[in-house]
Amino acid sequence: MGVTVSAGAALVAAGAAEAQAAQGPQAPRAQLGRTDIAAAFQGTGIALEKSVQGLSPVVKTFKYHPLAATPVDPVDNGVGTKIADFKPISTQALTNPIHSTGQLRDLPLVGQLLGILPG
Repeated sequence: MGVTVSAGAALVAAGAAEAQAAQGPQAPRAQLGRTDIAAAFQGTGIALEKSVQGLSPVVKTFKYHPLAATPVDPVDNGVGTKIADFKPISTQALTNPIHSTGQLRDLPLVGQLLGILPG
């Protein structure tokens, strides 16, 4: 009797599966809720703030000139001249920030712009 009941249950299950297959596959439906634009902008703002907060120390101390402050630094040079009673002119004012540490924050204009970053 147990075999007969099991066989009957298998036939019923097979019939149900066949009926479901005859209707065709049904794709799951996704239902979206109400979209809150203000919350989306607020979340984007927070994400940008946190990413800048983590990257700003790296950007400020980024060493773009790896040979800076070494004896083989090719930028550690200068040319100067003095004409008559005028103040001497030299290229050291331009090359000194580059070869002193080689970091972005030490450059005259870039360093000031990096000052607005947090950290």
